[in-house]
Amino acid sequence: MSHTHKRRGAVLMLMAVLLPVIIMVAGFAINLSYMESVRTDIQIASDAASRAACREYSRTENVDLAKQKAIDIVAANSIAGKAITLRKNDIVFGASVRPDETSTYVFTADKSPFNAVRVNLDSAASGGLVVPFKMSGNSLSFKPAQTATATRAELDISLVVDRSGSMAYASDEVTSSVTNPINAPPGWNFGDPVPDPSRWLEAVDAVKVFLKELTDSSANEQVALTTYNESAFDDLQVTTDYALVMNALDTYTQSFQVGGTNIGDGIGFGVNNLMSSPNRRDWAVRVLIVLTDGIHNWGPDPVGMTNYAVDNEVVVYTVTFAAEADQAKMQDVANVGGGKHYHATDSKSLKAVFTEIARNLPVLLTD
Repeated sequence: MSHTHKRRGAVLMLMAVLLPVIIMVAGFAINLSYMESVRTDIQIASDAASRAACREYSRTENVDLAKQKAIDIVAANSIAGKAITLRKNDIVFGASVRPDETSTYVFTADKSPFNAVRVNLDSAASGGLVVPFKMSGNSLSFKPAQTATATRAELDISLVVDRSGSMAYASDEVTSSVTNPINAPPGWNFGDPVPDPSRWLEAVDAVKVFLKELTDSSANEQVALTTYNESAFDDLQVTTDYALVMNALDTYTQSFQVGGTNIGDGIGFGVNNLMSSPNRRDWAVRVLIVLTDGIHNWGPDPVGMTNYAVDNEVVVYTVTFAAEADQAKMQDVANVGGGKHYHATDSKSLKAVFTEIARNLPVLLTD
């Protein structure tokens, strides 16, 4: 037999010996990759479930509804083609606290008031999962579990409220068609107490509803106030004493002045108010809520000033009120600011808007 035939035979024998080993190594690698992918999918599902539960609890303050929301989220997303069950007792409510900007959130189960939800998603409750590659002819199962905690963010909020002359008019009035508000008493002039009803008083009532929602919530929110007509003014730096906000607004109620609509400076002053407040918290989520009833007609462009807010990590929500408001412009502001735009046509819908904003402020994954 030639040396060539001998070598060829040796190679074939070596391949026969090594092939099962190669297949086993490849199968082991495939299984490891599969297991890591499944763990990632379970982590994503637990993250989504905890966030959904925390948002639902922020909105309703109802533990049962929040748990069901988390269960529904997991049920709607199969893992490796298999439905995974989230059990109610694997959804835990508690409090997450972050004492300063260098610390992480610490979750304490069952501690009230609740501001956080922890989800423990364990595939063992559904019988576990089977890896795709059999080892030694046997199917192998594994039971990955992942945990996620969502916390309602601690917020520093700047309310930026329009006090231009048109806010003295009723929500269904067209301001260009009359000299004075239709609800103004005889002899009324700007500088007198604002007429009742008026857009201003309806805005004040909506802010009152908003502050009541914050008071009733489980999170720790601070509020600042900036108002604007053709010029802006920082009325109040961040505080937890919401009565001070209402007192500041009442000052304008008692003597309401004429003026244009400088939304851009309102945004800029509102951002600076948040950033310069001595009580601001560097770890808090900063939020700007801008209310206007009209069309920007004075000062810097609102969209350009919103970029300044973004540069300072401030999320911008916008609320337009009355038919005359420039909804398109304020939608652009919210889009750039990473927030949401709302429109209200009357006092009832304006209160509903501020209630929704209060109940849907940001939720963070903290673990």
